Parts: sequence; C-alpha cells; structure tokens
Amino acid sequence: MIARLVVFILPFIVVVFTVSLGFLFQWSRDMVRQEAIERADLMLNNTSLRVGGFLNEIQTATNNTLWLVNENLIPDSLLNYSNRVVSQNPDVKSCSITMEPDFFPQYGRNFSVYSRRDGDSLVSIVEEPYDYYSKVWYKSAYDADKPVWTDPYDDNNEGSSSLSEWISSYSVPIKDKDDNTIGVISTDISLKRLSMTISEEVPYDHSYFMMLGQEGHYFVHTDTTKLAKKTIFDDLDPLTQADIIALGHEMIAGNNGYMEVVVDGETCLVFYKPLENTSWSIALICWESDIFRSYNNLLYVIAPLLFIGLLLLVYFLHRIVNYFVHPLNRLASQTRHIADGNFNVPMPTTTRVDAIGRLQNNFSAMQQSLARYISQLERVNEETEQRNAELACATQQAEEAAQRQVSFLQDLLHQIRTPLNIIMGFVQILRDDYAVIPREELVTITHAMKHNSNAIGRRVHMLMEASSIDLDQTVERNDSVTCMELLKEVEKLNVERASGGAPLQIESLVDEGLKIRVNRKSVVKVLNELVHNAQKYGLVPGHEKDTPIILRARLGYNKLIFSVEDKGPGVPADYRANIFNPFIKANSFSEGLGLGLFVAQRYAAMMGGNLTLDEGYTSGARFILSIPQ
Repeated sequence: MIARLVVFILPFIVVVFTVSLGFLFQWSRDMVRQEAIERADLMLNNTSLRVGGFLNEIQTATNNTLWLVNENLIPDSLLNYSNRVVSQNPDVKSCSITMEPDFFPQYGRNFSVYSRRDGDSLVSIVEEPYDYYSKVWYKSAYDADKPVWTDPYDDNNEGSSSLSEWISSYSVPIKDKDDNTIGVISTDISLKRLSMTISEEVPYDHSYFMMLGQEGHYFVHTDTTKLAKKTIFDDLDPLTQADIIALGHEMIAGNNGYMEVVVDGETCLVFYKPLENTSWSIALICWESDIFRSYNNLLYVIAPLLFIGLLLLVYFLHRIVNYFVHPLNRLASQTRHIADGNFNVPMPTTTRVDAIGRLQNNFSAMQQSLARYISQLERVNEETEQRNAELACATQQAEEAAQRQVSFLQDLLHQIRTPLNIIMGFVQILRDDYAVIPREELVTITHAMKHNSNAIGRRVHMLMEASSIDLDQTVERNDSVTCMELLKEVEKLNVERASGGAPLQIESLVDEGLKIRVNRKSVVKVLNELVHNAQKYGLVPGHEKDTPIILRARLGYNKLIFSVEDKGPGVPADYRANIFNPFIKANSFSEGLGLGLFVAQRYAAMMGGNLTLDEGYTSGARFILSIPQ
C-alpha cells in the first residue's frame, strides 16, 4: 500500500519539485539582481555624497573667501586670499581672483591674482595682462550672474602661469554694494583628482564610474581618450545603440534611475544620478556577467545535489506518507497563519496526545507568547524612538550651548591675556635692564603698562556691570546739575583716558543756568561709554586730529537729548539690528568684549530713557541718548 502510494504520487512530486526548483532559480536570480541593484544604487549614492562633499568643500572655501574679498578689496589682500584658498584646501588645484577692467587703475586695464599648487609648494602671482574675460571660468559666472561649476577645460591660458591640465572651476561673481559684478573668484579642481575621488570604490571587479557634463562630454571614464573630447553620443548607430543614446539623454536631463544597455555586445546595468548644485551626472556601470558570476558558479554545485536530493526524496517519502503527511497537513494549515504574519489570530488546540498533538499544542502556546512579545516589542520600539528623538534634540541643544560658551571664553581669555602678556613683558624688561633704560623710554613703558592694565580692568568692570544689571531696576534722578557740568565731566574723563586720539568737542544748546534733575553717575557713565566707543571705531586713519568727536546736548519735547557723533566708517548695516545685544562686535578682531553699548543702553533704560543709533546719519556714527526731563 505504501509502495503503491509512493509510486502514485512520486511523478507528481517530481513535477512539483522540478517546477518549484525552476521558480526558485528564477526567484533567486531576481533576488540576486535586486540585491545587485540595491548594492549598486547604495554605492552610487555613497559616491555621489562623497563627490558632493568634495565639491561642497570647494564651494565653502570659495564662498568664505568671497566674504573676505568684499570686506577688503585691496590688491595685496586679494593675492593673500587666493593663496590661502589653495594652501588650506588640499583638494584645490588653483584659485584666481579676477577683477573687471580698470577696477584697479594703478595696475592698468587688467588685474588678476592667481595661486596654484606646484608639487609640495604654492605659487602666487599677479598675472600678466591677457584676455581672461572670454575664458570659460570667468564668462560662465559673469553671464549666469550666479555661482557655477564649469565643464572641464584645458588650463593653458596665454599670459598666465597655469599648466596644461584638464580642470573644472567653481566660479562665483564678486558683487559690489549695488549688486553689480566687479570680478570673479574661480577655484579649480583637477579632473584627475576628481576621477580618483569618484573611482575609489566599485561593487564588482570590472565595474567602473563615468561622469558626463551638460552636453554629454565625458570627463570621468576608464577610456582616457574620450575625456572632455568626446560625448556619449559620438560614433553611435541610432538603430542598434538606441539604448545608449537614451541613457545619454536621461543623464543630461538630470534624471535619476538605472537602465539595461548593451556595451560592446555585453549586457550591463547602468545606474545614474545627477550631482547637486552642478549640471553633471554620474553613472555606475555593472556588467551582468559580474553580477551573476557567483550565481552561475552555484549551479554547477546544485545540479549533483539535486540528483541526490531526488533519491533521498523517494526514500523519505516512503517513511513519511504512512504517519506524518495527513496530520502535518492539518498542522500546516493551522500554522500557516503565523507564517503569513497573523500573530494575533489564536491557533486552535487539539486533544491528541501523540507527537503531532503535542506539537500543535506547543505551536498554539508559542503563538500566544509570540503575540505578547511582538506587542511588547512594538510598544518598546515606539517608546525608544520617542526617547531617542528627545535625546537627539537635547544633545544638539547642549552642543550648541557648549560651542557658544567655548567661543565666549576663548574671546574673553584672548582679551585679557593679550594686555597681560604685554605687562609681563615690560615687567621682565624693567627687572633685567632698569638701570640702563633711558627715562623717556621708562615713561613710555609705564604708560603702556598703565594702558594695558586699564584695559584689563575695563574688561573685568564691563563683565561685572553686565552681570549686575537688573532689567526691572530703576535709578533715582536726584542730582541737580547743568548740561555743561555733565559735558565737562565727560570731557575730563576723555582727557585722562585718550592718548593720540581724536579731540572731543562739546556743544551745549541748553541754557547754561538751567538746572536739570538726573542721575549724574548714570548719565556720565553712558556718555563716557559712547565717547570711548567713538575713540575706538570712529577715527579716520591719518586724520585723527582733523576729525573731532562731537558731544552735544539739547532740549527736546519733555526730554533732554545728548548725542555723540564721529566721522568714522560708521556701523555696518548687517550689525545695526544687533548692535545693542551683548557680546556683539562689528569687527571680531577688535579689542573689547562687545558689552559697552549693551551696558549703556541698559543704564539708559534704568533712567527711563532710551539709547538709539541714528541710522539717518551717514557721515560716520551718531548715537542719541534721550532721558525724560
């Protein structure tokens, strides 16, 4: 009976086994293909990110230099800036800063500074005149009126010190305050270096990357004869190579995806993706022979195993049919729910006491435990994700706070350490050479030591002032004085402090006999701080004695108005909104902690008044203190 049953069902099982194996092989092949697609797509994305990071470093360095150029348009500074871009960025081949014709008349019509990497050394020069306005690295940014990446070109310009080498440039137009283009900053990368960055890693032995420009020109490819000279469309037959032509159009259009194409008679998968902020597209070519190599080799091993498996199948079929087939089918129908992911559907139990019955009951208990575990796991995962999000947010806030604290402490240490080092240096000089130092030099040394000690004391005083001010605090106006007395007191403090600075000119448009009730200490403190600020930032180099600082007092409607004005460069527009905030300085390299105007405005508020910047005054800077009369 068993033998007849085996003989009866064996052909059916063989057919099912063969068909199932066929489907398994096809499914395995599809899985291998899908895994290859995911692997190649991941590698393409990683390469795109790596190249994007590489290009972003170039863009960041160039944009930072653009800010410095706009702040200091001096020929010598431009040469230093181009040198710094190359020296501080090892991936940069060269950098030029080129100005519009006749921008620097003393240099003639043309002016361009150029720095390039030459082995382990840097070369920085002011280039000889040549027609650089028509060059692609200048013209592309000028015409587009925005930053652009150029397609690769031969860096061999007449009149320049560049070498014959294929490069690509990130060109940024330089704008004046009226948004007119006055020049171009061009930072260059070597095509060879870019190709090395792209080709660092490939998924298969014979895979390779290629990159196309906006017109389909190759500028990364294993066949170096095609670089920058040929496009993807050259030498193609539209009838037999339409797939490659379609691939080229897809890449030029900036699309993302993959295609199956035939290259040199062999099928391959091409994965392509555009690079952000450029008109370029990168592609990864993977040959099907590489993708299915391990799969094809596996077939040679599986074939004999399949024959052995068929023999074993006949043997075990005879053993299984008698006892296990029917009970196991019933069990399989019941457990299939779990295999389909239905963990919450109860599995029925049985009263059988044999192995199949115990197995079914054990499966039922396992299903219930698994359902509880899955439910708990989902809940824990949700709680974990929420806590991770909260922790990430808290970590970011802590890092930002720590960075601000470090920046403040570094600036504070610098502002105290610099004058302290000067004092210590002079102390050492006086200790070692006091007997031989002339009296005039001793006076100079002691004056410098006093100046720097006053600077340290002022910084400590400003910190104490800023930390002790209460926003809700007010001061009593119980001092009866004239305006001229207040102005004279500020003038006296300025004489004691100033050395070689601009003269202070006081003007009172108030009757000298008119007594006003104010808090004398607070008014003098605010006006003295404004005069001190003008002495630091409001001087015209070389004309300190010709451009006095004017301290003026006048009466307004129910208020007394003081103003301090200078003829200096004024407050930059970008800083006017935040000039009264603590630790804000228009020039981060200047002395001080950025607390003077903050403290002055707080004292003005404590008197019931207001301290503002007169933005309508364009000949320098003018600060206005208004207090109730």
